[in-house]
Amino acid sequence: MKRAYLLVAVVVASFTSLASSNNPLVSIEVIETAPLTVSIVTTYNGEPIQGALVKIVSDRIVIGAGTTNTEGTAAVKIENYNSQVVTIEVYHRLYKTKKSKNVVLSAGAVFTYPLRSKSETVAEIVADTEAKEEKRNEQIKKSNESQEEYEKRLEEAKKRQEELKSETAAIGKETEDKKKELEEKRKVAEEAKKEAEEARKKVEEQESANAERTDQEKNAREEAAKKREEESKKRLEEIEAATLVATDDAAAKKDATRLQKEQEKEVKAAEKVQKEEEARLKAEKKSSDEAEKKAKEEAKEQEKVEKEQGQAKKEAEKAQKEQEKEIKEAEKEAKAAEKERTAAEKEAAVAAAIQAKLDKLDGDQKKLDDSRAGLEEDQKKLDKKFKKGKNMEKLKEDQEKLNERHAKLDEKQKKLDDKRKKLMKK
Repeated sequence: MKRAYLLVAVVVASFTSLASSNNPLVSIEVIETAPLTVSIVTTYNGEPIQGALVKIVSDRIVIGAGTTNTEGTAAVKIENYNSQVVTIEVYHRLYKTKKSKNVVLSAGAVFTYPLRSKSETVAEIVADTEAKEEKRNEQIKKSNESQEEYEKRLEEAKKRQEELKSETAAIGKETEDKKKELEEKRKVAEEAKKEAEEARKKVEEQESANAERTDQEKNAREEAAKKREEESKKRLEEIEAATLVATDDAAAKKDATRLQKEQEKEVKAAEKVQKEEEARLKAEKKSSDEAEKKAKEEAKEQEKVEKEQGQAKKEAEKAQKEQEKEIKEAEKEAKAAEKERTAAEKEAAVAAAIQAKLDKLDGDQKKLDDSRAGLEEDQKKLDKKFKKGKNMEKLKEDQEKLNERHAKLDEKQKKLDDKRKKLMKK
């Protein structure tokens, strides 16, 4: 069902004569919106991703959010949508963020996002290095090199693997720290936005209060209360979504710890196999007559090893540069969040200043209304004297004085209304 929201602007007319009444001018703008639901699907290598946070943003305001289930799908419902372009954002701490800008939604639409693992590049380098090391060990076995050289090579391979693991851990930690810093700045920006929104609501409420004289104002206040209730419900849904993400993050950390333990077991198993192979190689050593041939083959193999080591180092440096690029992007997002927070604070300050001026005008209006009430009492007394029909000349002079006082109040009322109109346009 489509809903219509009425934007009511009320202009209060000044008192023009003793018996004048208020005739507000009402301007109505109708904006039609409709609810709809879209589906966001997240995958990694064809498999669904659970626990990804999905946000749909319009003009820097989140209008819909959700978390993917075990099937990798999040059904996001938007209560009010008027065909504007939006940005779809998909977050998960284990995968790279995906964003789609300038998207127009339609009811029942499905958007699929294949995500990439943040540690994928470094993991591929480590796996490739290990595969090359295994191939090299097979070649060493075939050439039946000496046990001493084999042990030396094995130790160097372990050292290289440890260095790669240390570099990977350091890069991962730096990325996590930058993400935490960015998240904190985003929270500050969100708080500033909420304060600005509350300030704007106060101004809207003041506008409703100034228009209490008409039935249209009553309808506008009821509509505003309904809108605030819907916005409060939407915020609660976003908080619940964020809570689900936090829970899924904890589960992801648990899975990461389990995978690390499994990798440690695999390393131990590989070391066991290597020790068994060492024993076999020792038993299969050839005679000392082939020592010279082995030395030449070893020298050639050593050159090959050094070349492969250089290649592995280049690949690791490439992975590090990619991580540094991601960090710079995170810093850029943090700066943008800081800029949004500053703008929101400025907007809140302007709204507060307008509210203060409106409060002062309300005080002036009360004084003017009290003065008008006093004149009306004087008019009643004068009317009673007119009925008696005595001292008509004196009564005529008193009536003219009352009219002059009313005219002065009318002028003050006009200036007060002009000030209020000017503030409402800001």
